[in-house]
Formats: sequence, structure tokens, C-alpha cells
Amino acid sequence: MKFGIDMGHNCPYDTGTVGLKKEDDLTKEVGTLLIKKLKDAGHTVIDCTPKTAVSLDNSLRQRTDKANENNVNVFVSIHFNSAKSKADGTEVFAISNASKGIAESVLKEILKLGFRNRGVKSGNFFVLKHTAMPAILVECCFCNSPIDMERFNAEQMAEAIKDGLIGEGDEDEPKPDKDYILEITVPTVLKPSTQQASDLPKESVFSIQPGNYSILNYVFEEQHYCVTWTDKSIGDRNKHFVFAEHCKILEKADVAVPTGVK
Repeated sequence: MKFGIDMGHNCPYDTGTVGLKKEDDLTKEVGTLLIKKLKDAGHTVIDCTPKTAVSLDNSLRQRTDKANENNVNVFVSIHFNSAKSKADGTEVFAISNASKGIAESVLKEILKLGFRNRGVKSGNFFVLKHTAMPAILVECCFCNSPIDMERFNAEQMAEAIKDGLIGEGDEDEPKPDKDYILEITVPTVLKPSTQQASDLPKESVFSIQPGNYSILNYVFEEQHYCVTWTDKSIGDRNKHFVFAEHCKILEKADVAVPTGVK
């Protein structure tokens, strides 16, 4: 995959907050490590952080333009939070369903480091609104929180974000002791790959209606979820791709009664 990584701020006219540590220093440290880790894992990475800017708007626009011009698959903007009152923890911002799926995966990995869960939230941020691909903004933790700064380790944070983006180990292995629901939100199709349905053999594409469907596992790939079914009743396949904007992935415990046919 091709990732666009934005080390938040770090550009004259666009500098971050200052707490116990400077946000600019923290985002650069985590971002640099994350880029290396993704490259080491075989992925292409575009550094979307501008070196100079004439205004805040220009700084933000350079970041999104670089991601769009390079056709990255996923855009990640790294930030650190600050608050006037006491606050700590991690939150990840996203807008689209596809972006929220990635945000949830990244947040889940960061929480393993011990940070408080502040959730996945919708955010009206420029870099989320003006990128043409799934995009997330990660507020790693609070740079003015003694609790967070004591817990923070740049290497561990970068590793957690990397694992949230691409998984750890064999992504095709079912996630243990978990049941998932594929919630189809609009009429769509199931496909054997991420190719456009119109480019695939008609007999390999299957319509699916809105509803909740039980699945064993899922992997995010190129703006799609590859879902593993509980059987091969659809097209004699136990795996299909579905466009992420047309669905959500839920844990079965969060869904009272499945409404689909699976």
C-alpha cells in the first residue's frame, strides 16, 4: 500500500502546541519512526509534511495536495493534544466510514500502551476534508499531561500506529475469541478483489442488501474490507471484498440482534 504520513505542524507559520514537551518535536519523532517502519514492512510512504509555508492555510493545503497528487491509499496526520484543564488519553479523528474503520484499528493498538480511550470522533479538520482517500488524524496523547508524558514512548507509539494501519503478524489469521458483524449500509456488491465491479466477470460479483451479517474476520485493503464469512454460501467463496464506504465492521457484542440473512 501507499501511505501519506503528515507530521502535524513542523512548518513556519504552522507550529504546534507547547506543553511539557513541544508538539512539533513529538510529531516529528513519531512520524519519522512510523515512516521507517512502514517502509521496512514493504510499503510505499510519501512524507506529506511541508518544509516551508506562507500561511497556515498554505501549510495545510500543501499536505493534502501532496497526498492527492501521489494517489496515496491512506493519509495519516500525527498530532499531540493539549488542554487548559486536566486531560489525558488518545483520540483519533475521521469522517468517512472507511476512515473510521482505520481509526478504530489504530486507536485499539495505541490503547494497548495504557493510554485512556477518548474514542474515534468526527472532526472538521482541513486535512480530513480535502484528502481524496481515507484519512485519519491521530491525537497520540496530551503533551501537557504528566500522566501521558510519563507513559509516552515514541518507538512504541510509532509501532502501535503501524500495527493499526497494516496489522501485526499474519493478517489472514482469524482474530481469536471475537465475533464480528458486517453492517451493509446501502445496496452494494461483493467482489473477489478490489477491482471495479464493472471490470470483473459478472458471475464473480454478488449483490448484497442492507443488513447485518456475521463474519469471522476482516482486513482493510485499498478502501475495501476483505471479509471472511462463516461459510461458502455466496459464490462458493468464504472471502469477499466490499467497498468500505458502503459498510461498517462491528463487534457482535455491540449489536443486539443481527438483521441480515447470514
